[in-house]
Amino acid sequence: SHEMLNRLKELNVELGKEGSLPINVGIGLNTGKVVVGNMGSDQRFDYSCLGDAVNLAARLEGQSKEYGMKIILGEETAKEMNDEFALLELDTIAVKGKTESVKIYTSLGTHKELTHTMNYEMSRQQHDKFLQLYRGQKWIVAERFANDLRDGWSEMADYYDIMLLRIEEYKKKSPGEDWDGVYRAETK
Repeated sequence: SHEMLNRLKELNVELGKEGSLPINVGIGLNTGKVVVGNMGSDQRFDYSCLGDAVNLAARLEGQSKEYGMKIILGEETAKEMNDEFALLELDTIAVKGKTESVKIYTSLGTHKELTHTMNYEMSRQQHDKFLQLYRGQKWIVAERFANDLRDGWSEMADYYDIMLLRIEEYKKKSPGEDWDGVYRAETK
């Protein structure tokens, strides 16, 4: 995914030179059982992939812009990638059309790439604390954490802007004392 996004940056440079608009993509990755193969009839025949895991991957891709991130990973995929890639938990979400929730993550690169970034580990710890405060409905302190993180972590700035807007909404209309911390998405 990271290589694909790097190649897309190169392509967008070329498109810019030609006066064309850039191409933007979101990536949703999920792991699970699927049915893969040639499906259909004489009128419509296609090689396809079907199943809940595929549907969730598509929903996660749709959430990439809702979280300001290029890559959104489902929980099972994150478990498989955690040894090599630096992952950040973003939220717990029930995607449109589903009642059960999943934790979602993003990848910022490999552990090897980020070990040279001095502030990564400290920022990751602050991010985890932000999520704890957010889920605990400690809106004022969560806002402070999100603002500080946004100002010092450019790759995550769009995410924190989005979460700050969500906190503003929750301050106006509380999700309730029994809130389970799950964001219920209304968009695909």
